[in-house]
Amino acid sequence: MPIPRAPLPTACLLAASALSVALPAAAQSSVTLYGTLDGGVLSMSNYSAGTGYLPTTASQGSGAKAKDGGLGASHWGMRGREALGGGLYANFQLQGNINLFNGNTGGANATNGTSFFNQMSTVGLSGGFGEVKLGRQFSPAAWAMQYTDARGLRYFGSALTALVGMNSASKAWIGNNSNVAFGTIYNENAIVYTTPLWNGLKLDFAYAFGEGGGKANSQQSVTALYHNGGLKLSAIYYNGYGNNRDNATAIYGAAQGSAAARARAAQAAGFTTTANTNRLYSLGALYTTGAFTVSGQYYAARNPDHVIMPGGSDSLDMWNVGLGWRPAANLNFSTAYYYVKDNKNTGHKSTQFVLGMEYLLSKRTWAYVQGAYVSNQGANMALSPMYASPVVADKNVHAMMVGLRHTF
Repeated sequence: MPIPRAPLPTACLLAASALSVALPAAAQSSVTLYGTLDGGVLSMSNYSAGTGYLPTTASQGSGAKAKDGGLGASHWGMRGREALGGGLYANFQLQGNINLFNGNTGGANATNGTSFFNQMSTVGLSGGFGEVKLGRQFSPAAWAMQYTDARGLRYFGSALTALVGMNSASKAWIGNNSNVAFGTIYNENAIVYTTPLWNGLKLDFAYAFGEGGGKANSQQSVTALYHNGGLKLSAIYYNGYGNNRDNATAIYGAAQGSAAARARAAQAAGFTTTANTNRLYSLGALYTTGAFTVSGQYYAARNPDHVIMPGGSDSLDMWNVGLGWRPAANLNFSTAYYYVKDNKNTGHKSTQFVLGMEYLLSKRTWAYVQGAYVSNQGANMALSPMYASPVVADKNVHAMMVGLRHTF
């Protein structure tokens, strides 16, 4: 039933009339509302009972839970485009998480708070020169990770969950903000320039400003994506300053008490706004022929200033291989193996094996089932096969999820 609207005051009507006369006619534009709802039931062993993604032996045991975001986050958003003439366009996009099971909206930002449009809040220009976007956005590094992963950066068992495992192994990331220890999925305060496509090659250049100016808390990246026939290639260089400082301060807080004491402890350990603690390199390849897809990626996560938490790591490598099979247009299988090695702590490693199936009930609705086995060896190794579901360190994990995903 339509909601009745109160009549506008006369003053508002006069103001609107004046504006309609004073302002020029708007250029041709369009706005699209869109979203995805994704949820199911997750059964997993060895849930963590600790604080976020900090590795711990404290366990909640095993069990089944309702879980939002089995393949990817539930979200909604709007995007728009306005033709400015001469092939130039103004663009915007707003996008934020929805928790399907409790109705909460938004999510963590880079400063331990929450944002309503936590995934995308951008404005920019595009044309023959490429595209420039300003604001909080998916990092070019995240798009490159997805580009050559046979699992497509799914929230269950993919390069994303392996990257989260590497961040957990640093012991300097809690998971309550998007300013992670190695690489990132989101860039805040960012300017991103994307080149035009040239012979199948596209480059992205990103610079994220820190709150204090200069290099403090800033992040920089260059990514390359190449596509020719069935071949896709990706490359990532990512660098950041001060990424771990807020997390380290909070972690030290458990023993230090006052805010001033926490800050002093983190400072003494080398966690400053200008410490070069975040470096990520990656190369990836994916090839599709007929119904089959094969992929492989290599990641190197480094902390150039070697500022680490006790028991954490400043150097990790990750390799993965994947295989996809689409026997019919509405049926897709994918499997992959991920190996994470801690170069700082001898013998510490994680492996993740995952298998998934998606059945398209329509162009907009998927039913899926996926399973994974993870082996974690070492007190700081706590790779979880499910995003936003931390597990106990140094333990094996079994997981299975069935769910439904609908886009609009």
